[in-house]
Amino acid sequence: MDIMGELLASQSKKIITLNRGQQAEGTIVSITEKEITLDLGSKSEGVLQRREVETQELKLGDQLKVFISQTENESGQVVVSTTPQMRSSTSDRGGRGGRGIYWNKFIQAQSQKIKLKGTVLEVNKGGLIVEVDGARGFLPNSQVGFELLSKASKGLQDLVGQTLSITVIEIDQNDNRLIFSQRGQVSDEVKGKLKEFKTGDKAKGKIVAVLPFGLVVDINGSEGLVFISDVSWEKVEDLSTLYKVEDEVEVVVTGLDEELGRLSLSIKQLAEDPFTKLSEKFPADEVVKGEITGISEDGVSVKLDGAEGFLPSSKMDSDSKYEAGKSMSFLVDGVDTRKRRVTLAPFVTSTAGLI
Repeated sequence: MDIMGELLASQSKKIITLNRGQQAEGTIVSITEKEITLDLGSKSEGVLQRREVETQELKLGDQLKVFISQTENESGQVVVSTTPQMRSSTSDRGGRGGRGIYWNKFIQAQSQKIKLKGTVLEVNKGGLIVEVDGARGFLPNSQVGFELLSKASKGLQDLVGQTLSITVIEIDQNDNRLIFSQRGQVSDEVKGKLKEFKTGDKAKGKIVAVLPFGLVVDINGSEGLVFISDVSWEKVEDLSTLYKVEDEVEVVVTGLDEELGRLSLSIKQLAEDPFTKLSEKFPADEVVKGEITGISEDGVSVKLDGAEGFLPSSKMDSDSKYEAGKSMSFLVDGVDTRKRRVTLAPFVTSTAGLI
């Protein structure tokens, strides 16, 4: 067994049993362009499609709440989602695989682009849980349009129970998944107001709603959204601790979405990324000390002084013992500005085997 295999095998944990539809919390152990791997405390790791959390800034070691979509796929992994399985308040509706859902109704709505009326049941960091004719689906925050933002000005509590016009963009009968969108429902008047802005414009606006996934900002009658990941260069857990309705904020326009009728805004883009200067503290071959915060098949995550470090599995020292919580010395191998972390190499204190 190689060093990585021994390392992962040595991590003892209490095995739990997971059931389809169950909500669970996992620790991120691997992040790729397409998938995020989670330690769920079960015999198998969970795998989440990266696109489900595309608006969130996540890193190794972060905790993430998910729902179990499939207890085991063909690779032996647990398939998870940030959205709960679609379910219905009635039964005897869909027949095989339907779990009480009028699947044909939604399939027809998707193919013919029919607008449906839904009711907001819940709002979370990923978006909204919406009910249509007793069936629950998900409206991701990336698909939230002007209609919702205008209603959000009444406050988060008033948002629950609101009726929205939505379309179906994704159906998965096997996993009971139903994804909605508000695209393509914007009036010419709203589109006209959006054209008054261009990418790069700086403006001052007033916060009209603080949602789990972002800030709704009114700029001279046009609604814009600052995703939680665009508020600060540092990770923000709870926007309500930093902002409140009626606060004035300065923003920069990062995009115009005519199909959703909203401005894409950023607060953090107004300031220089602190990592740019911070990275100057970590020149190549510098010896640094850090605490191990996580271990995955890809390598070891390390907390450095003011930055995140990462030791790839391909560079791990076979004579060193890596454990979460352990402080160790490393060599700076380089700085990854895209991933905003310091790439590390082992700090070998002995010349044995090198000469």
